[in-house]
Amino acid sequence: MSIQPSIGRGCLALVAAFVVACASSDTPVAEGNWGGQSASLVLERGGGVLGYSCGSGTMDATWTVSADGHLTGTGQHFFGGGPLPSGGRPPHPATYAGNIDGRVLVLTVTLTDLKQTLGPFTMVRGGPPVQEICL
Repeated sequence: MSIQPSIGRGCLALVAAFVVACASSDTPVAEGNWGGQSASLVLERGGGVLGYSCGSGTMDATWTVSADGHLTGTGQHFFGGGPLPSGGRPPHPATYAGNIDGRVLVLTVTLTDLKQTLGPFTMVRGGPPVQEICL
């Protein structure tokens, strides 16, 4: 008795899909609310919003997280403090790099135009949001 080629290919495709689905389940989940003493992050598939003790930032929807928990993304950073300029705070292009280990995210922000690094910021899943307070 022989298996028809179309049935064999269908079974093979089903097995391949199952293997891919199982392999991707080991990737840490980055989406959600992260909070800590100096920074917080709300991350969704469509992007993220960061709050710092004296600034804020955005993360583009192109962020990724690898199977070993390495988070990378790009976006913008806005310095806080002082009176709000009439045109708003100027954005600074930023890259975000972090590592997720269980319920802990350690994130570093690099302002590419200023060649300045902020952090690292340690946050926990479900931790409190940080309000922008600048003295």
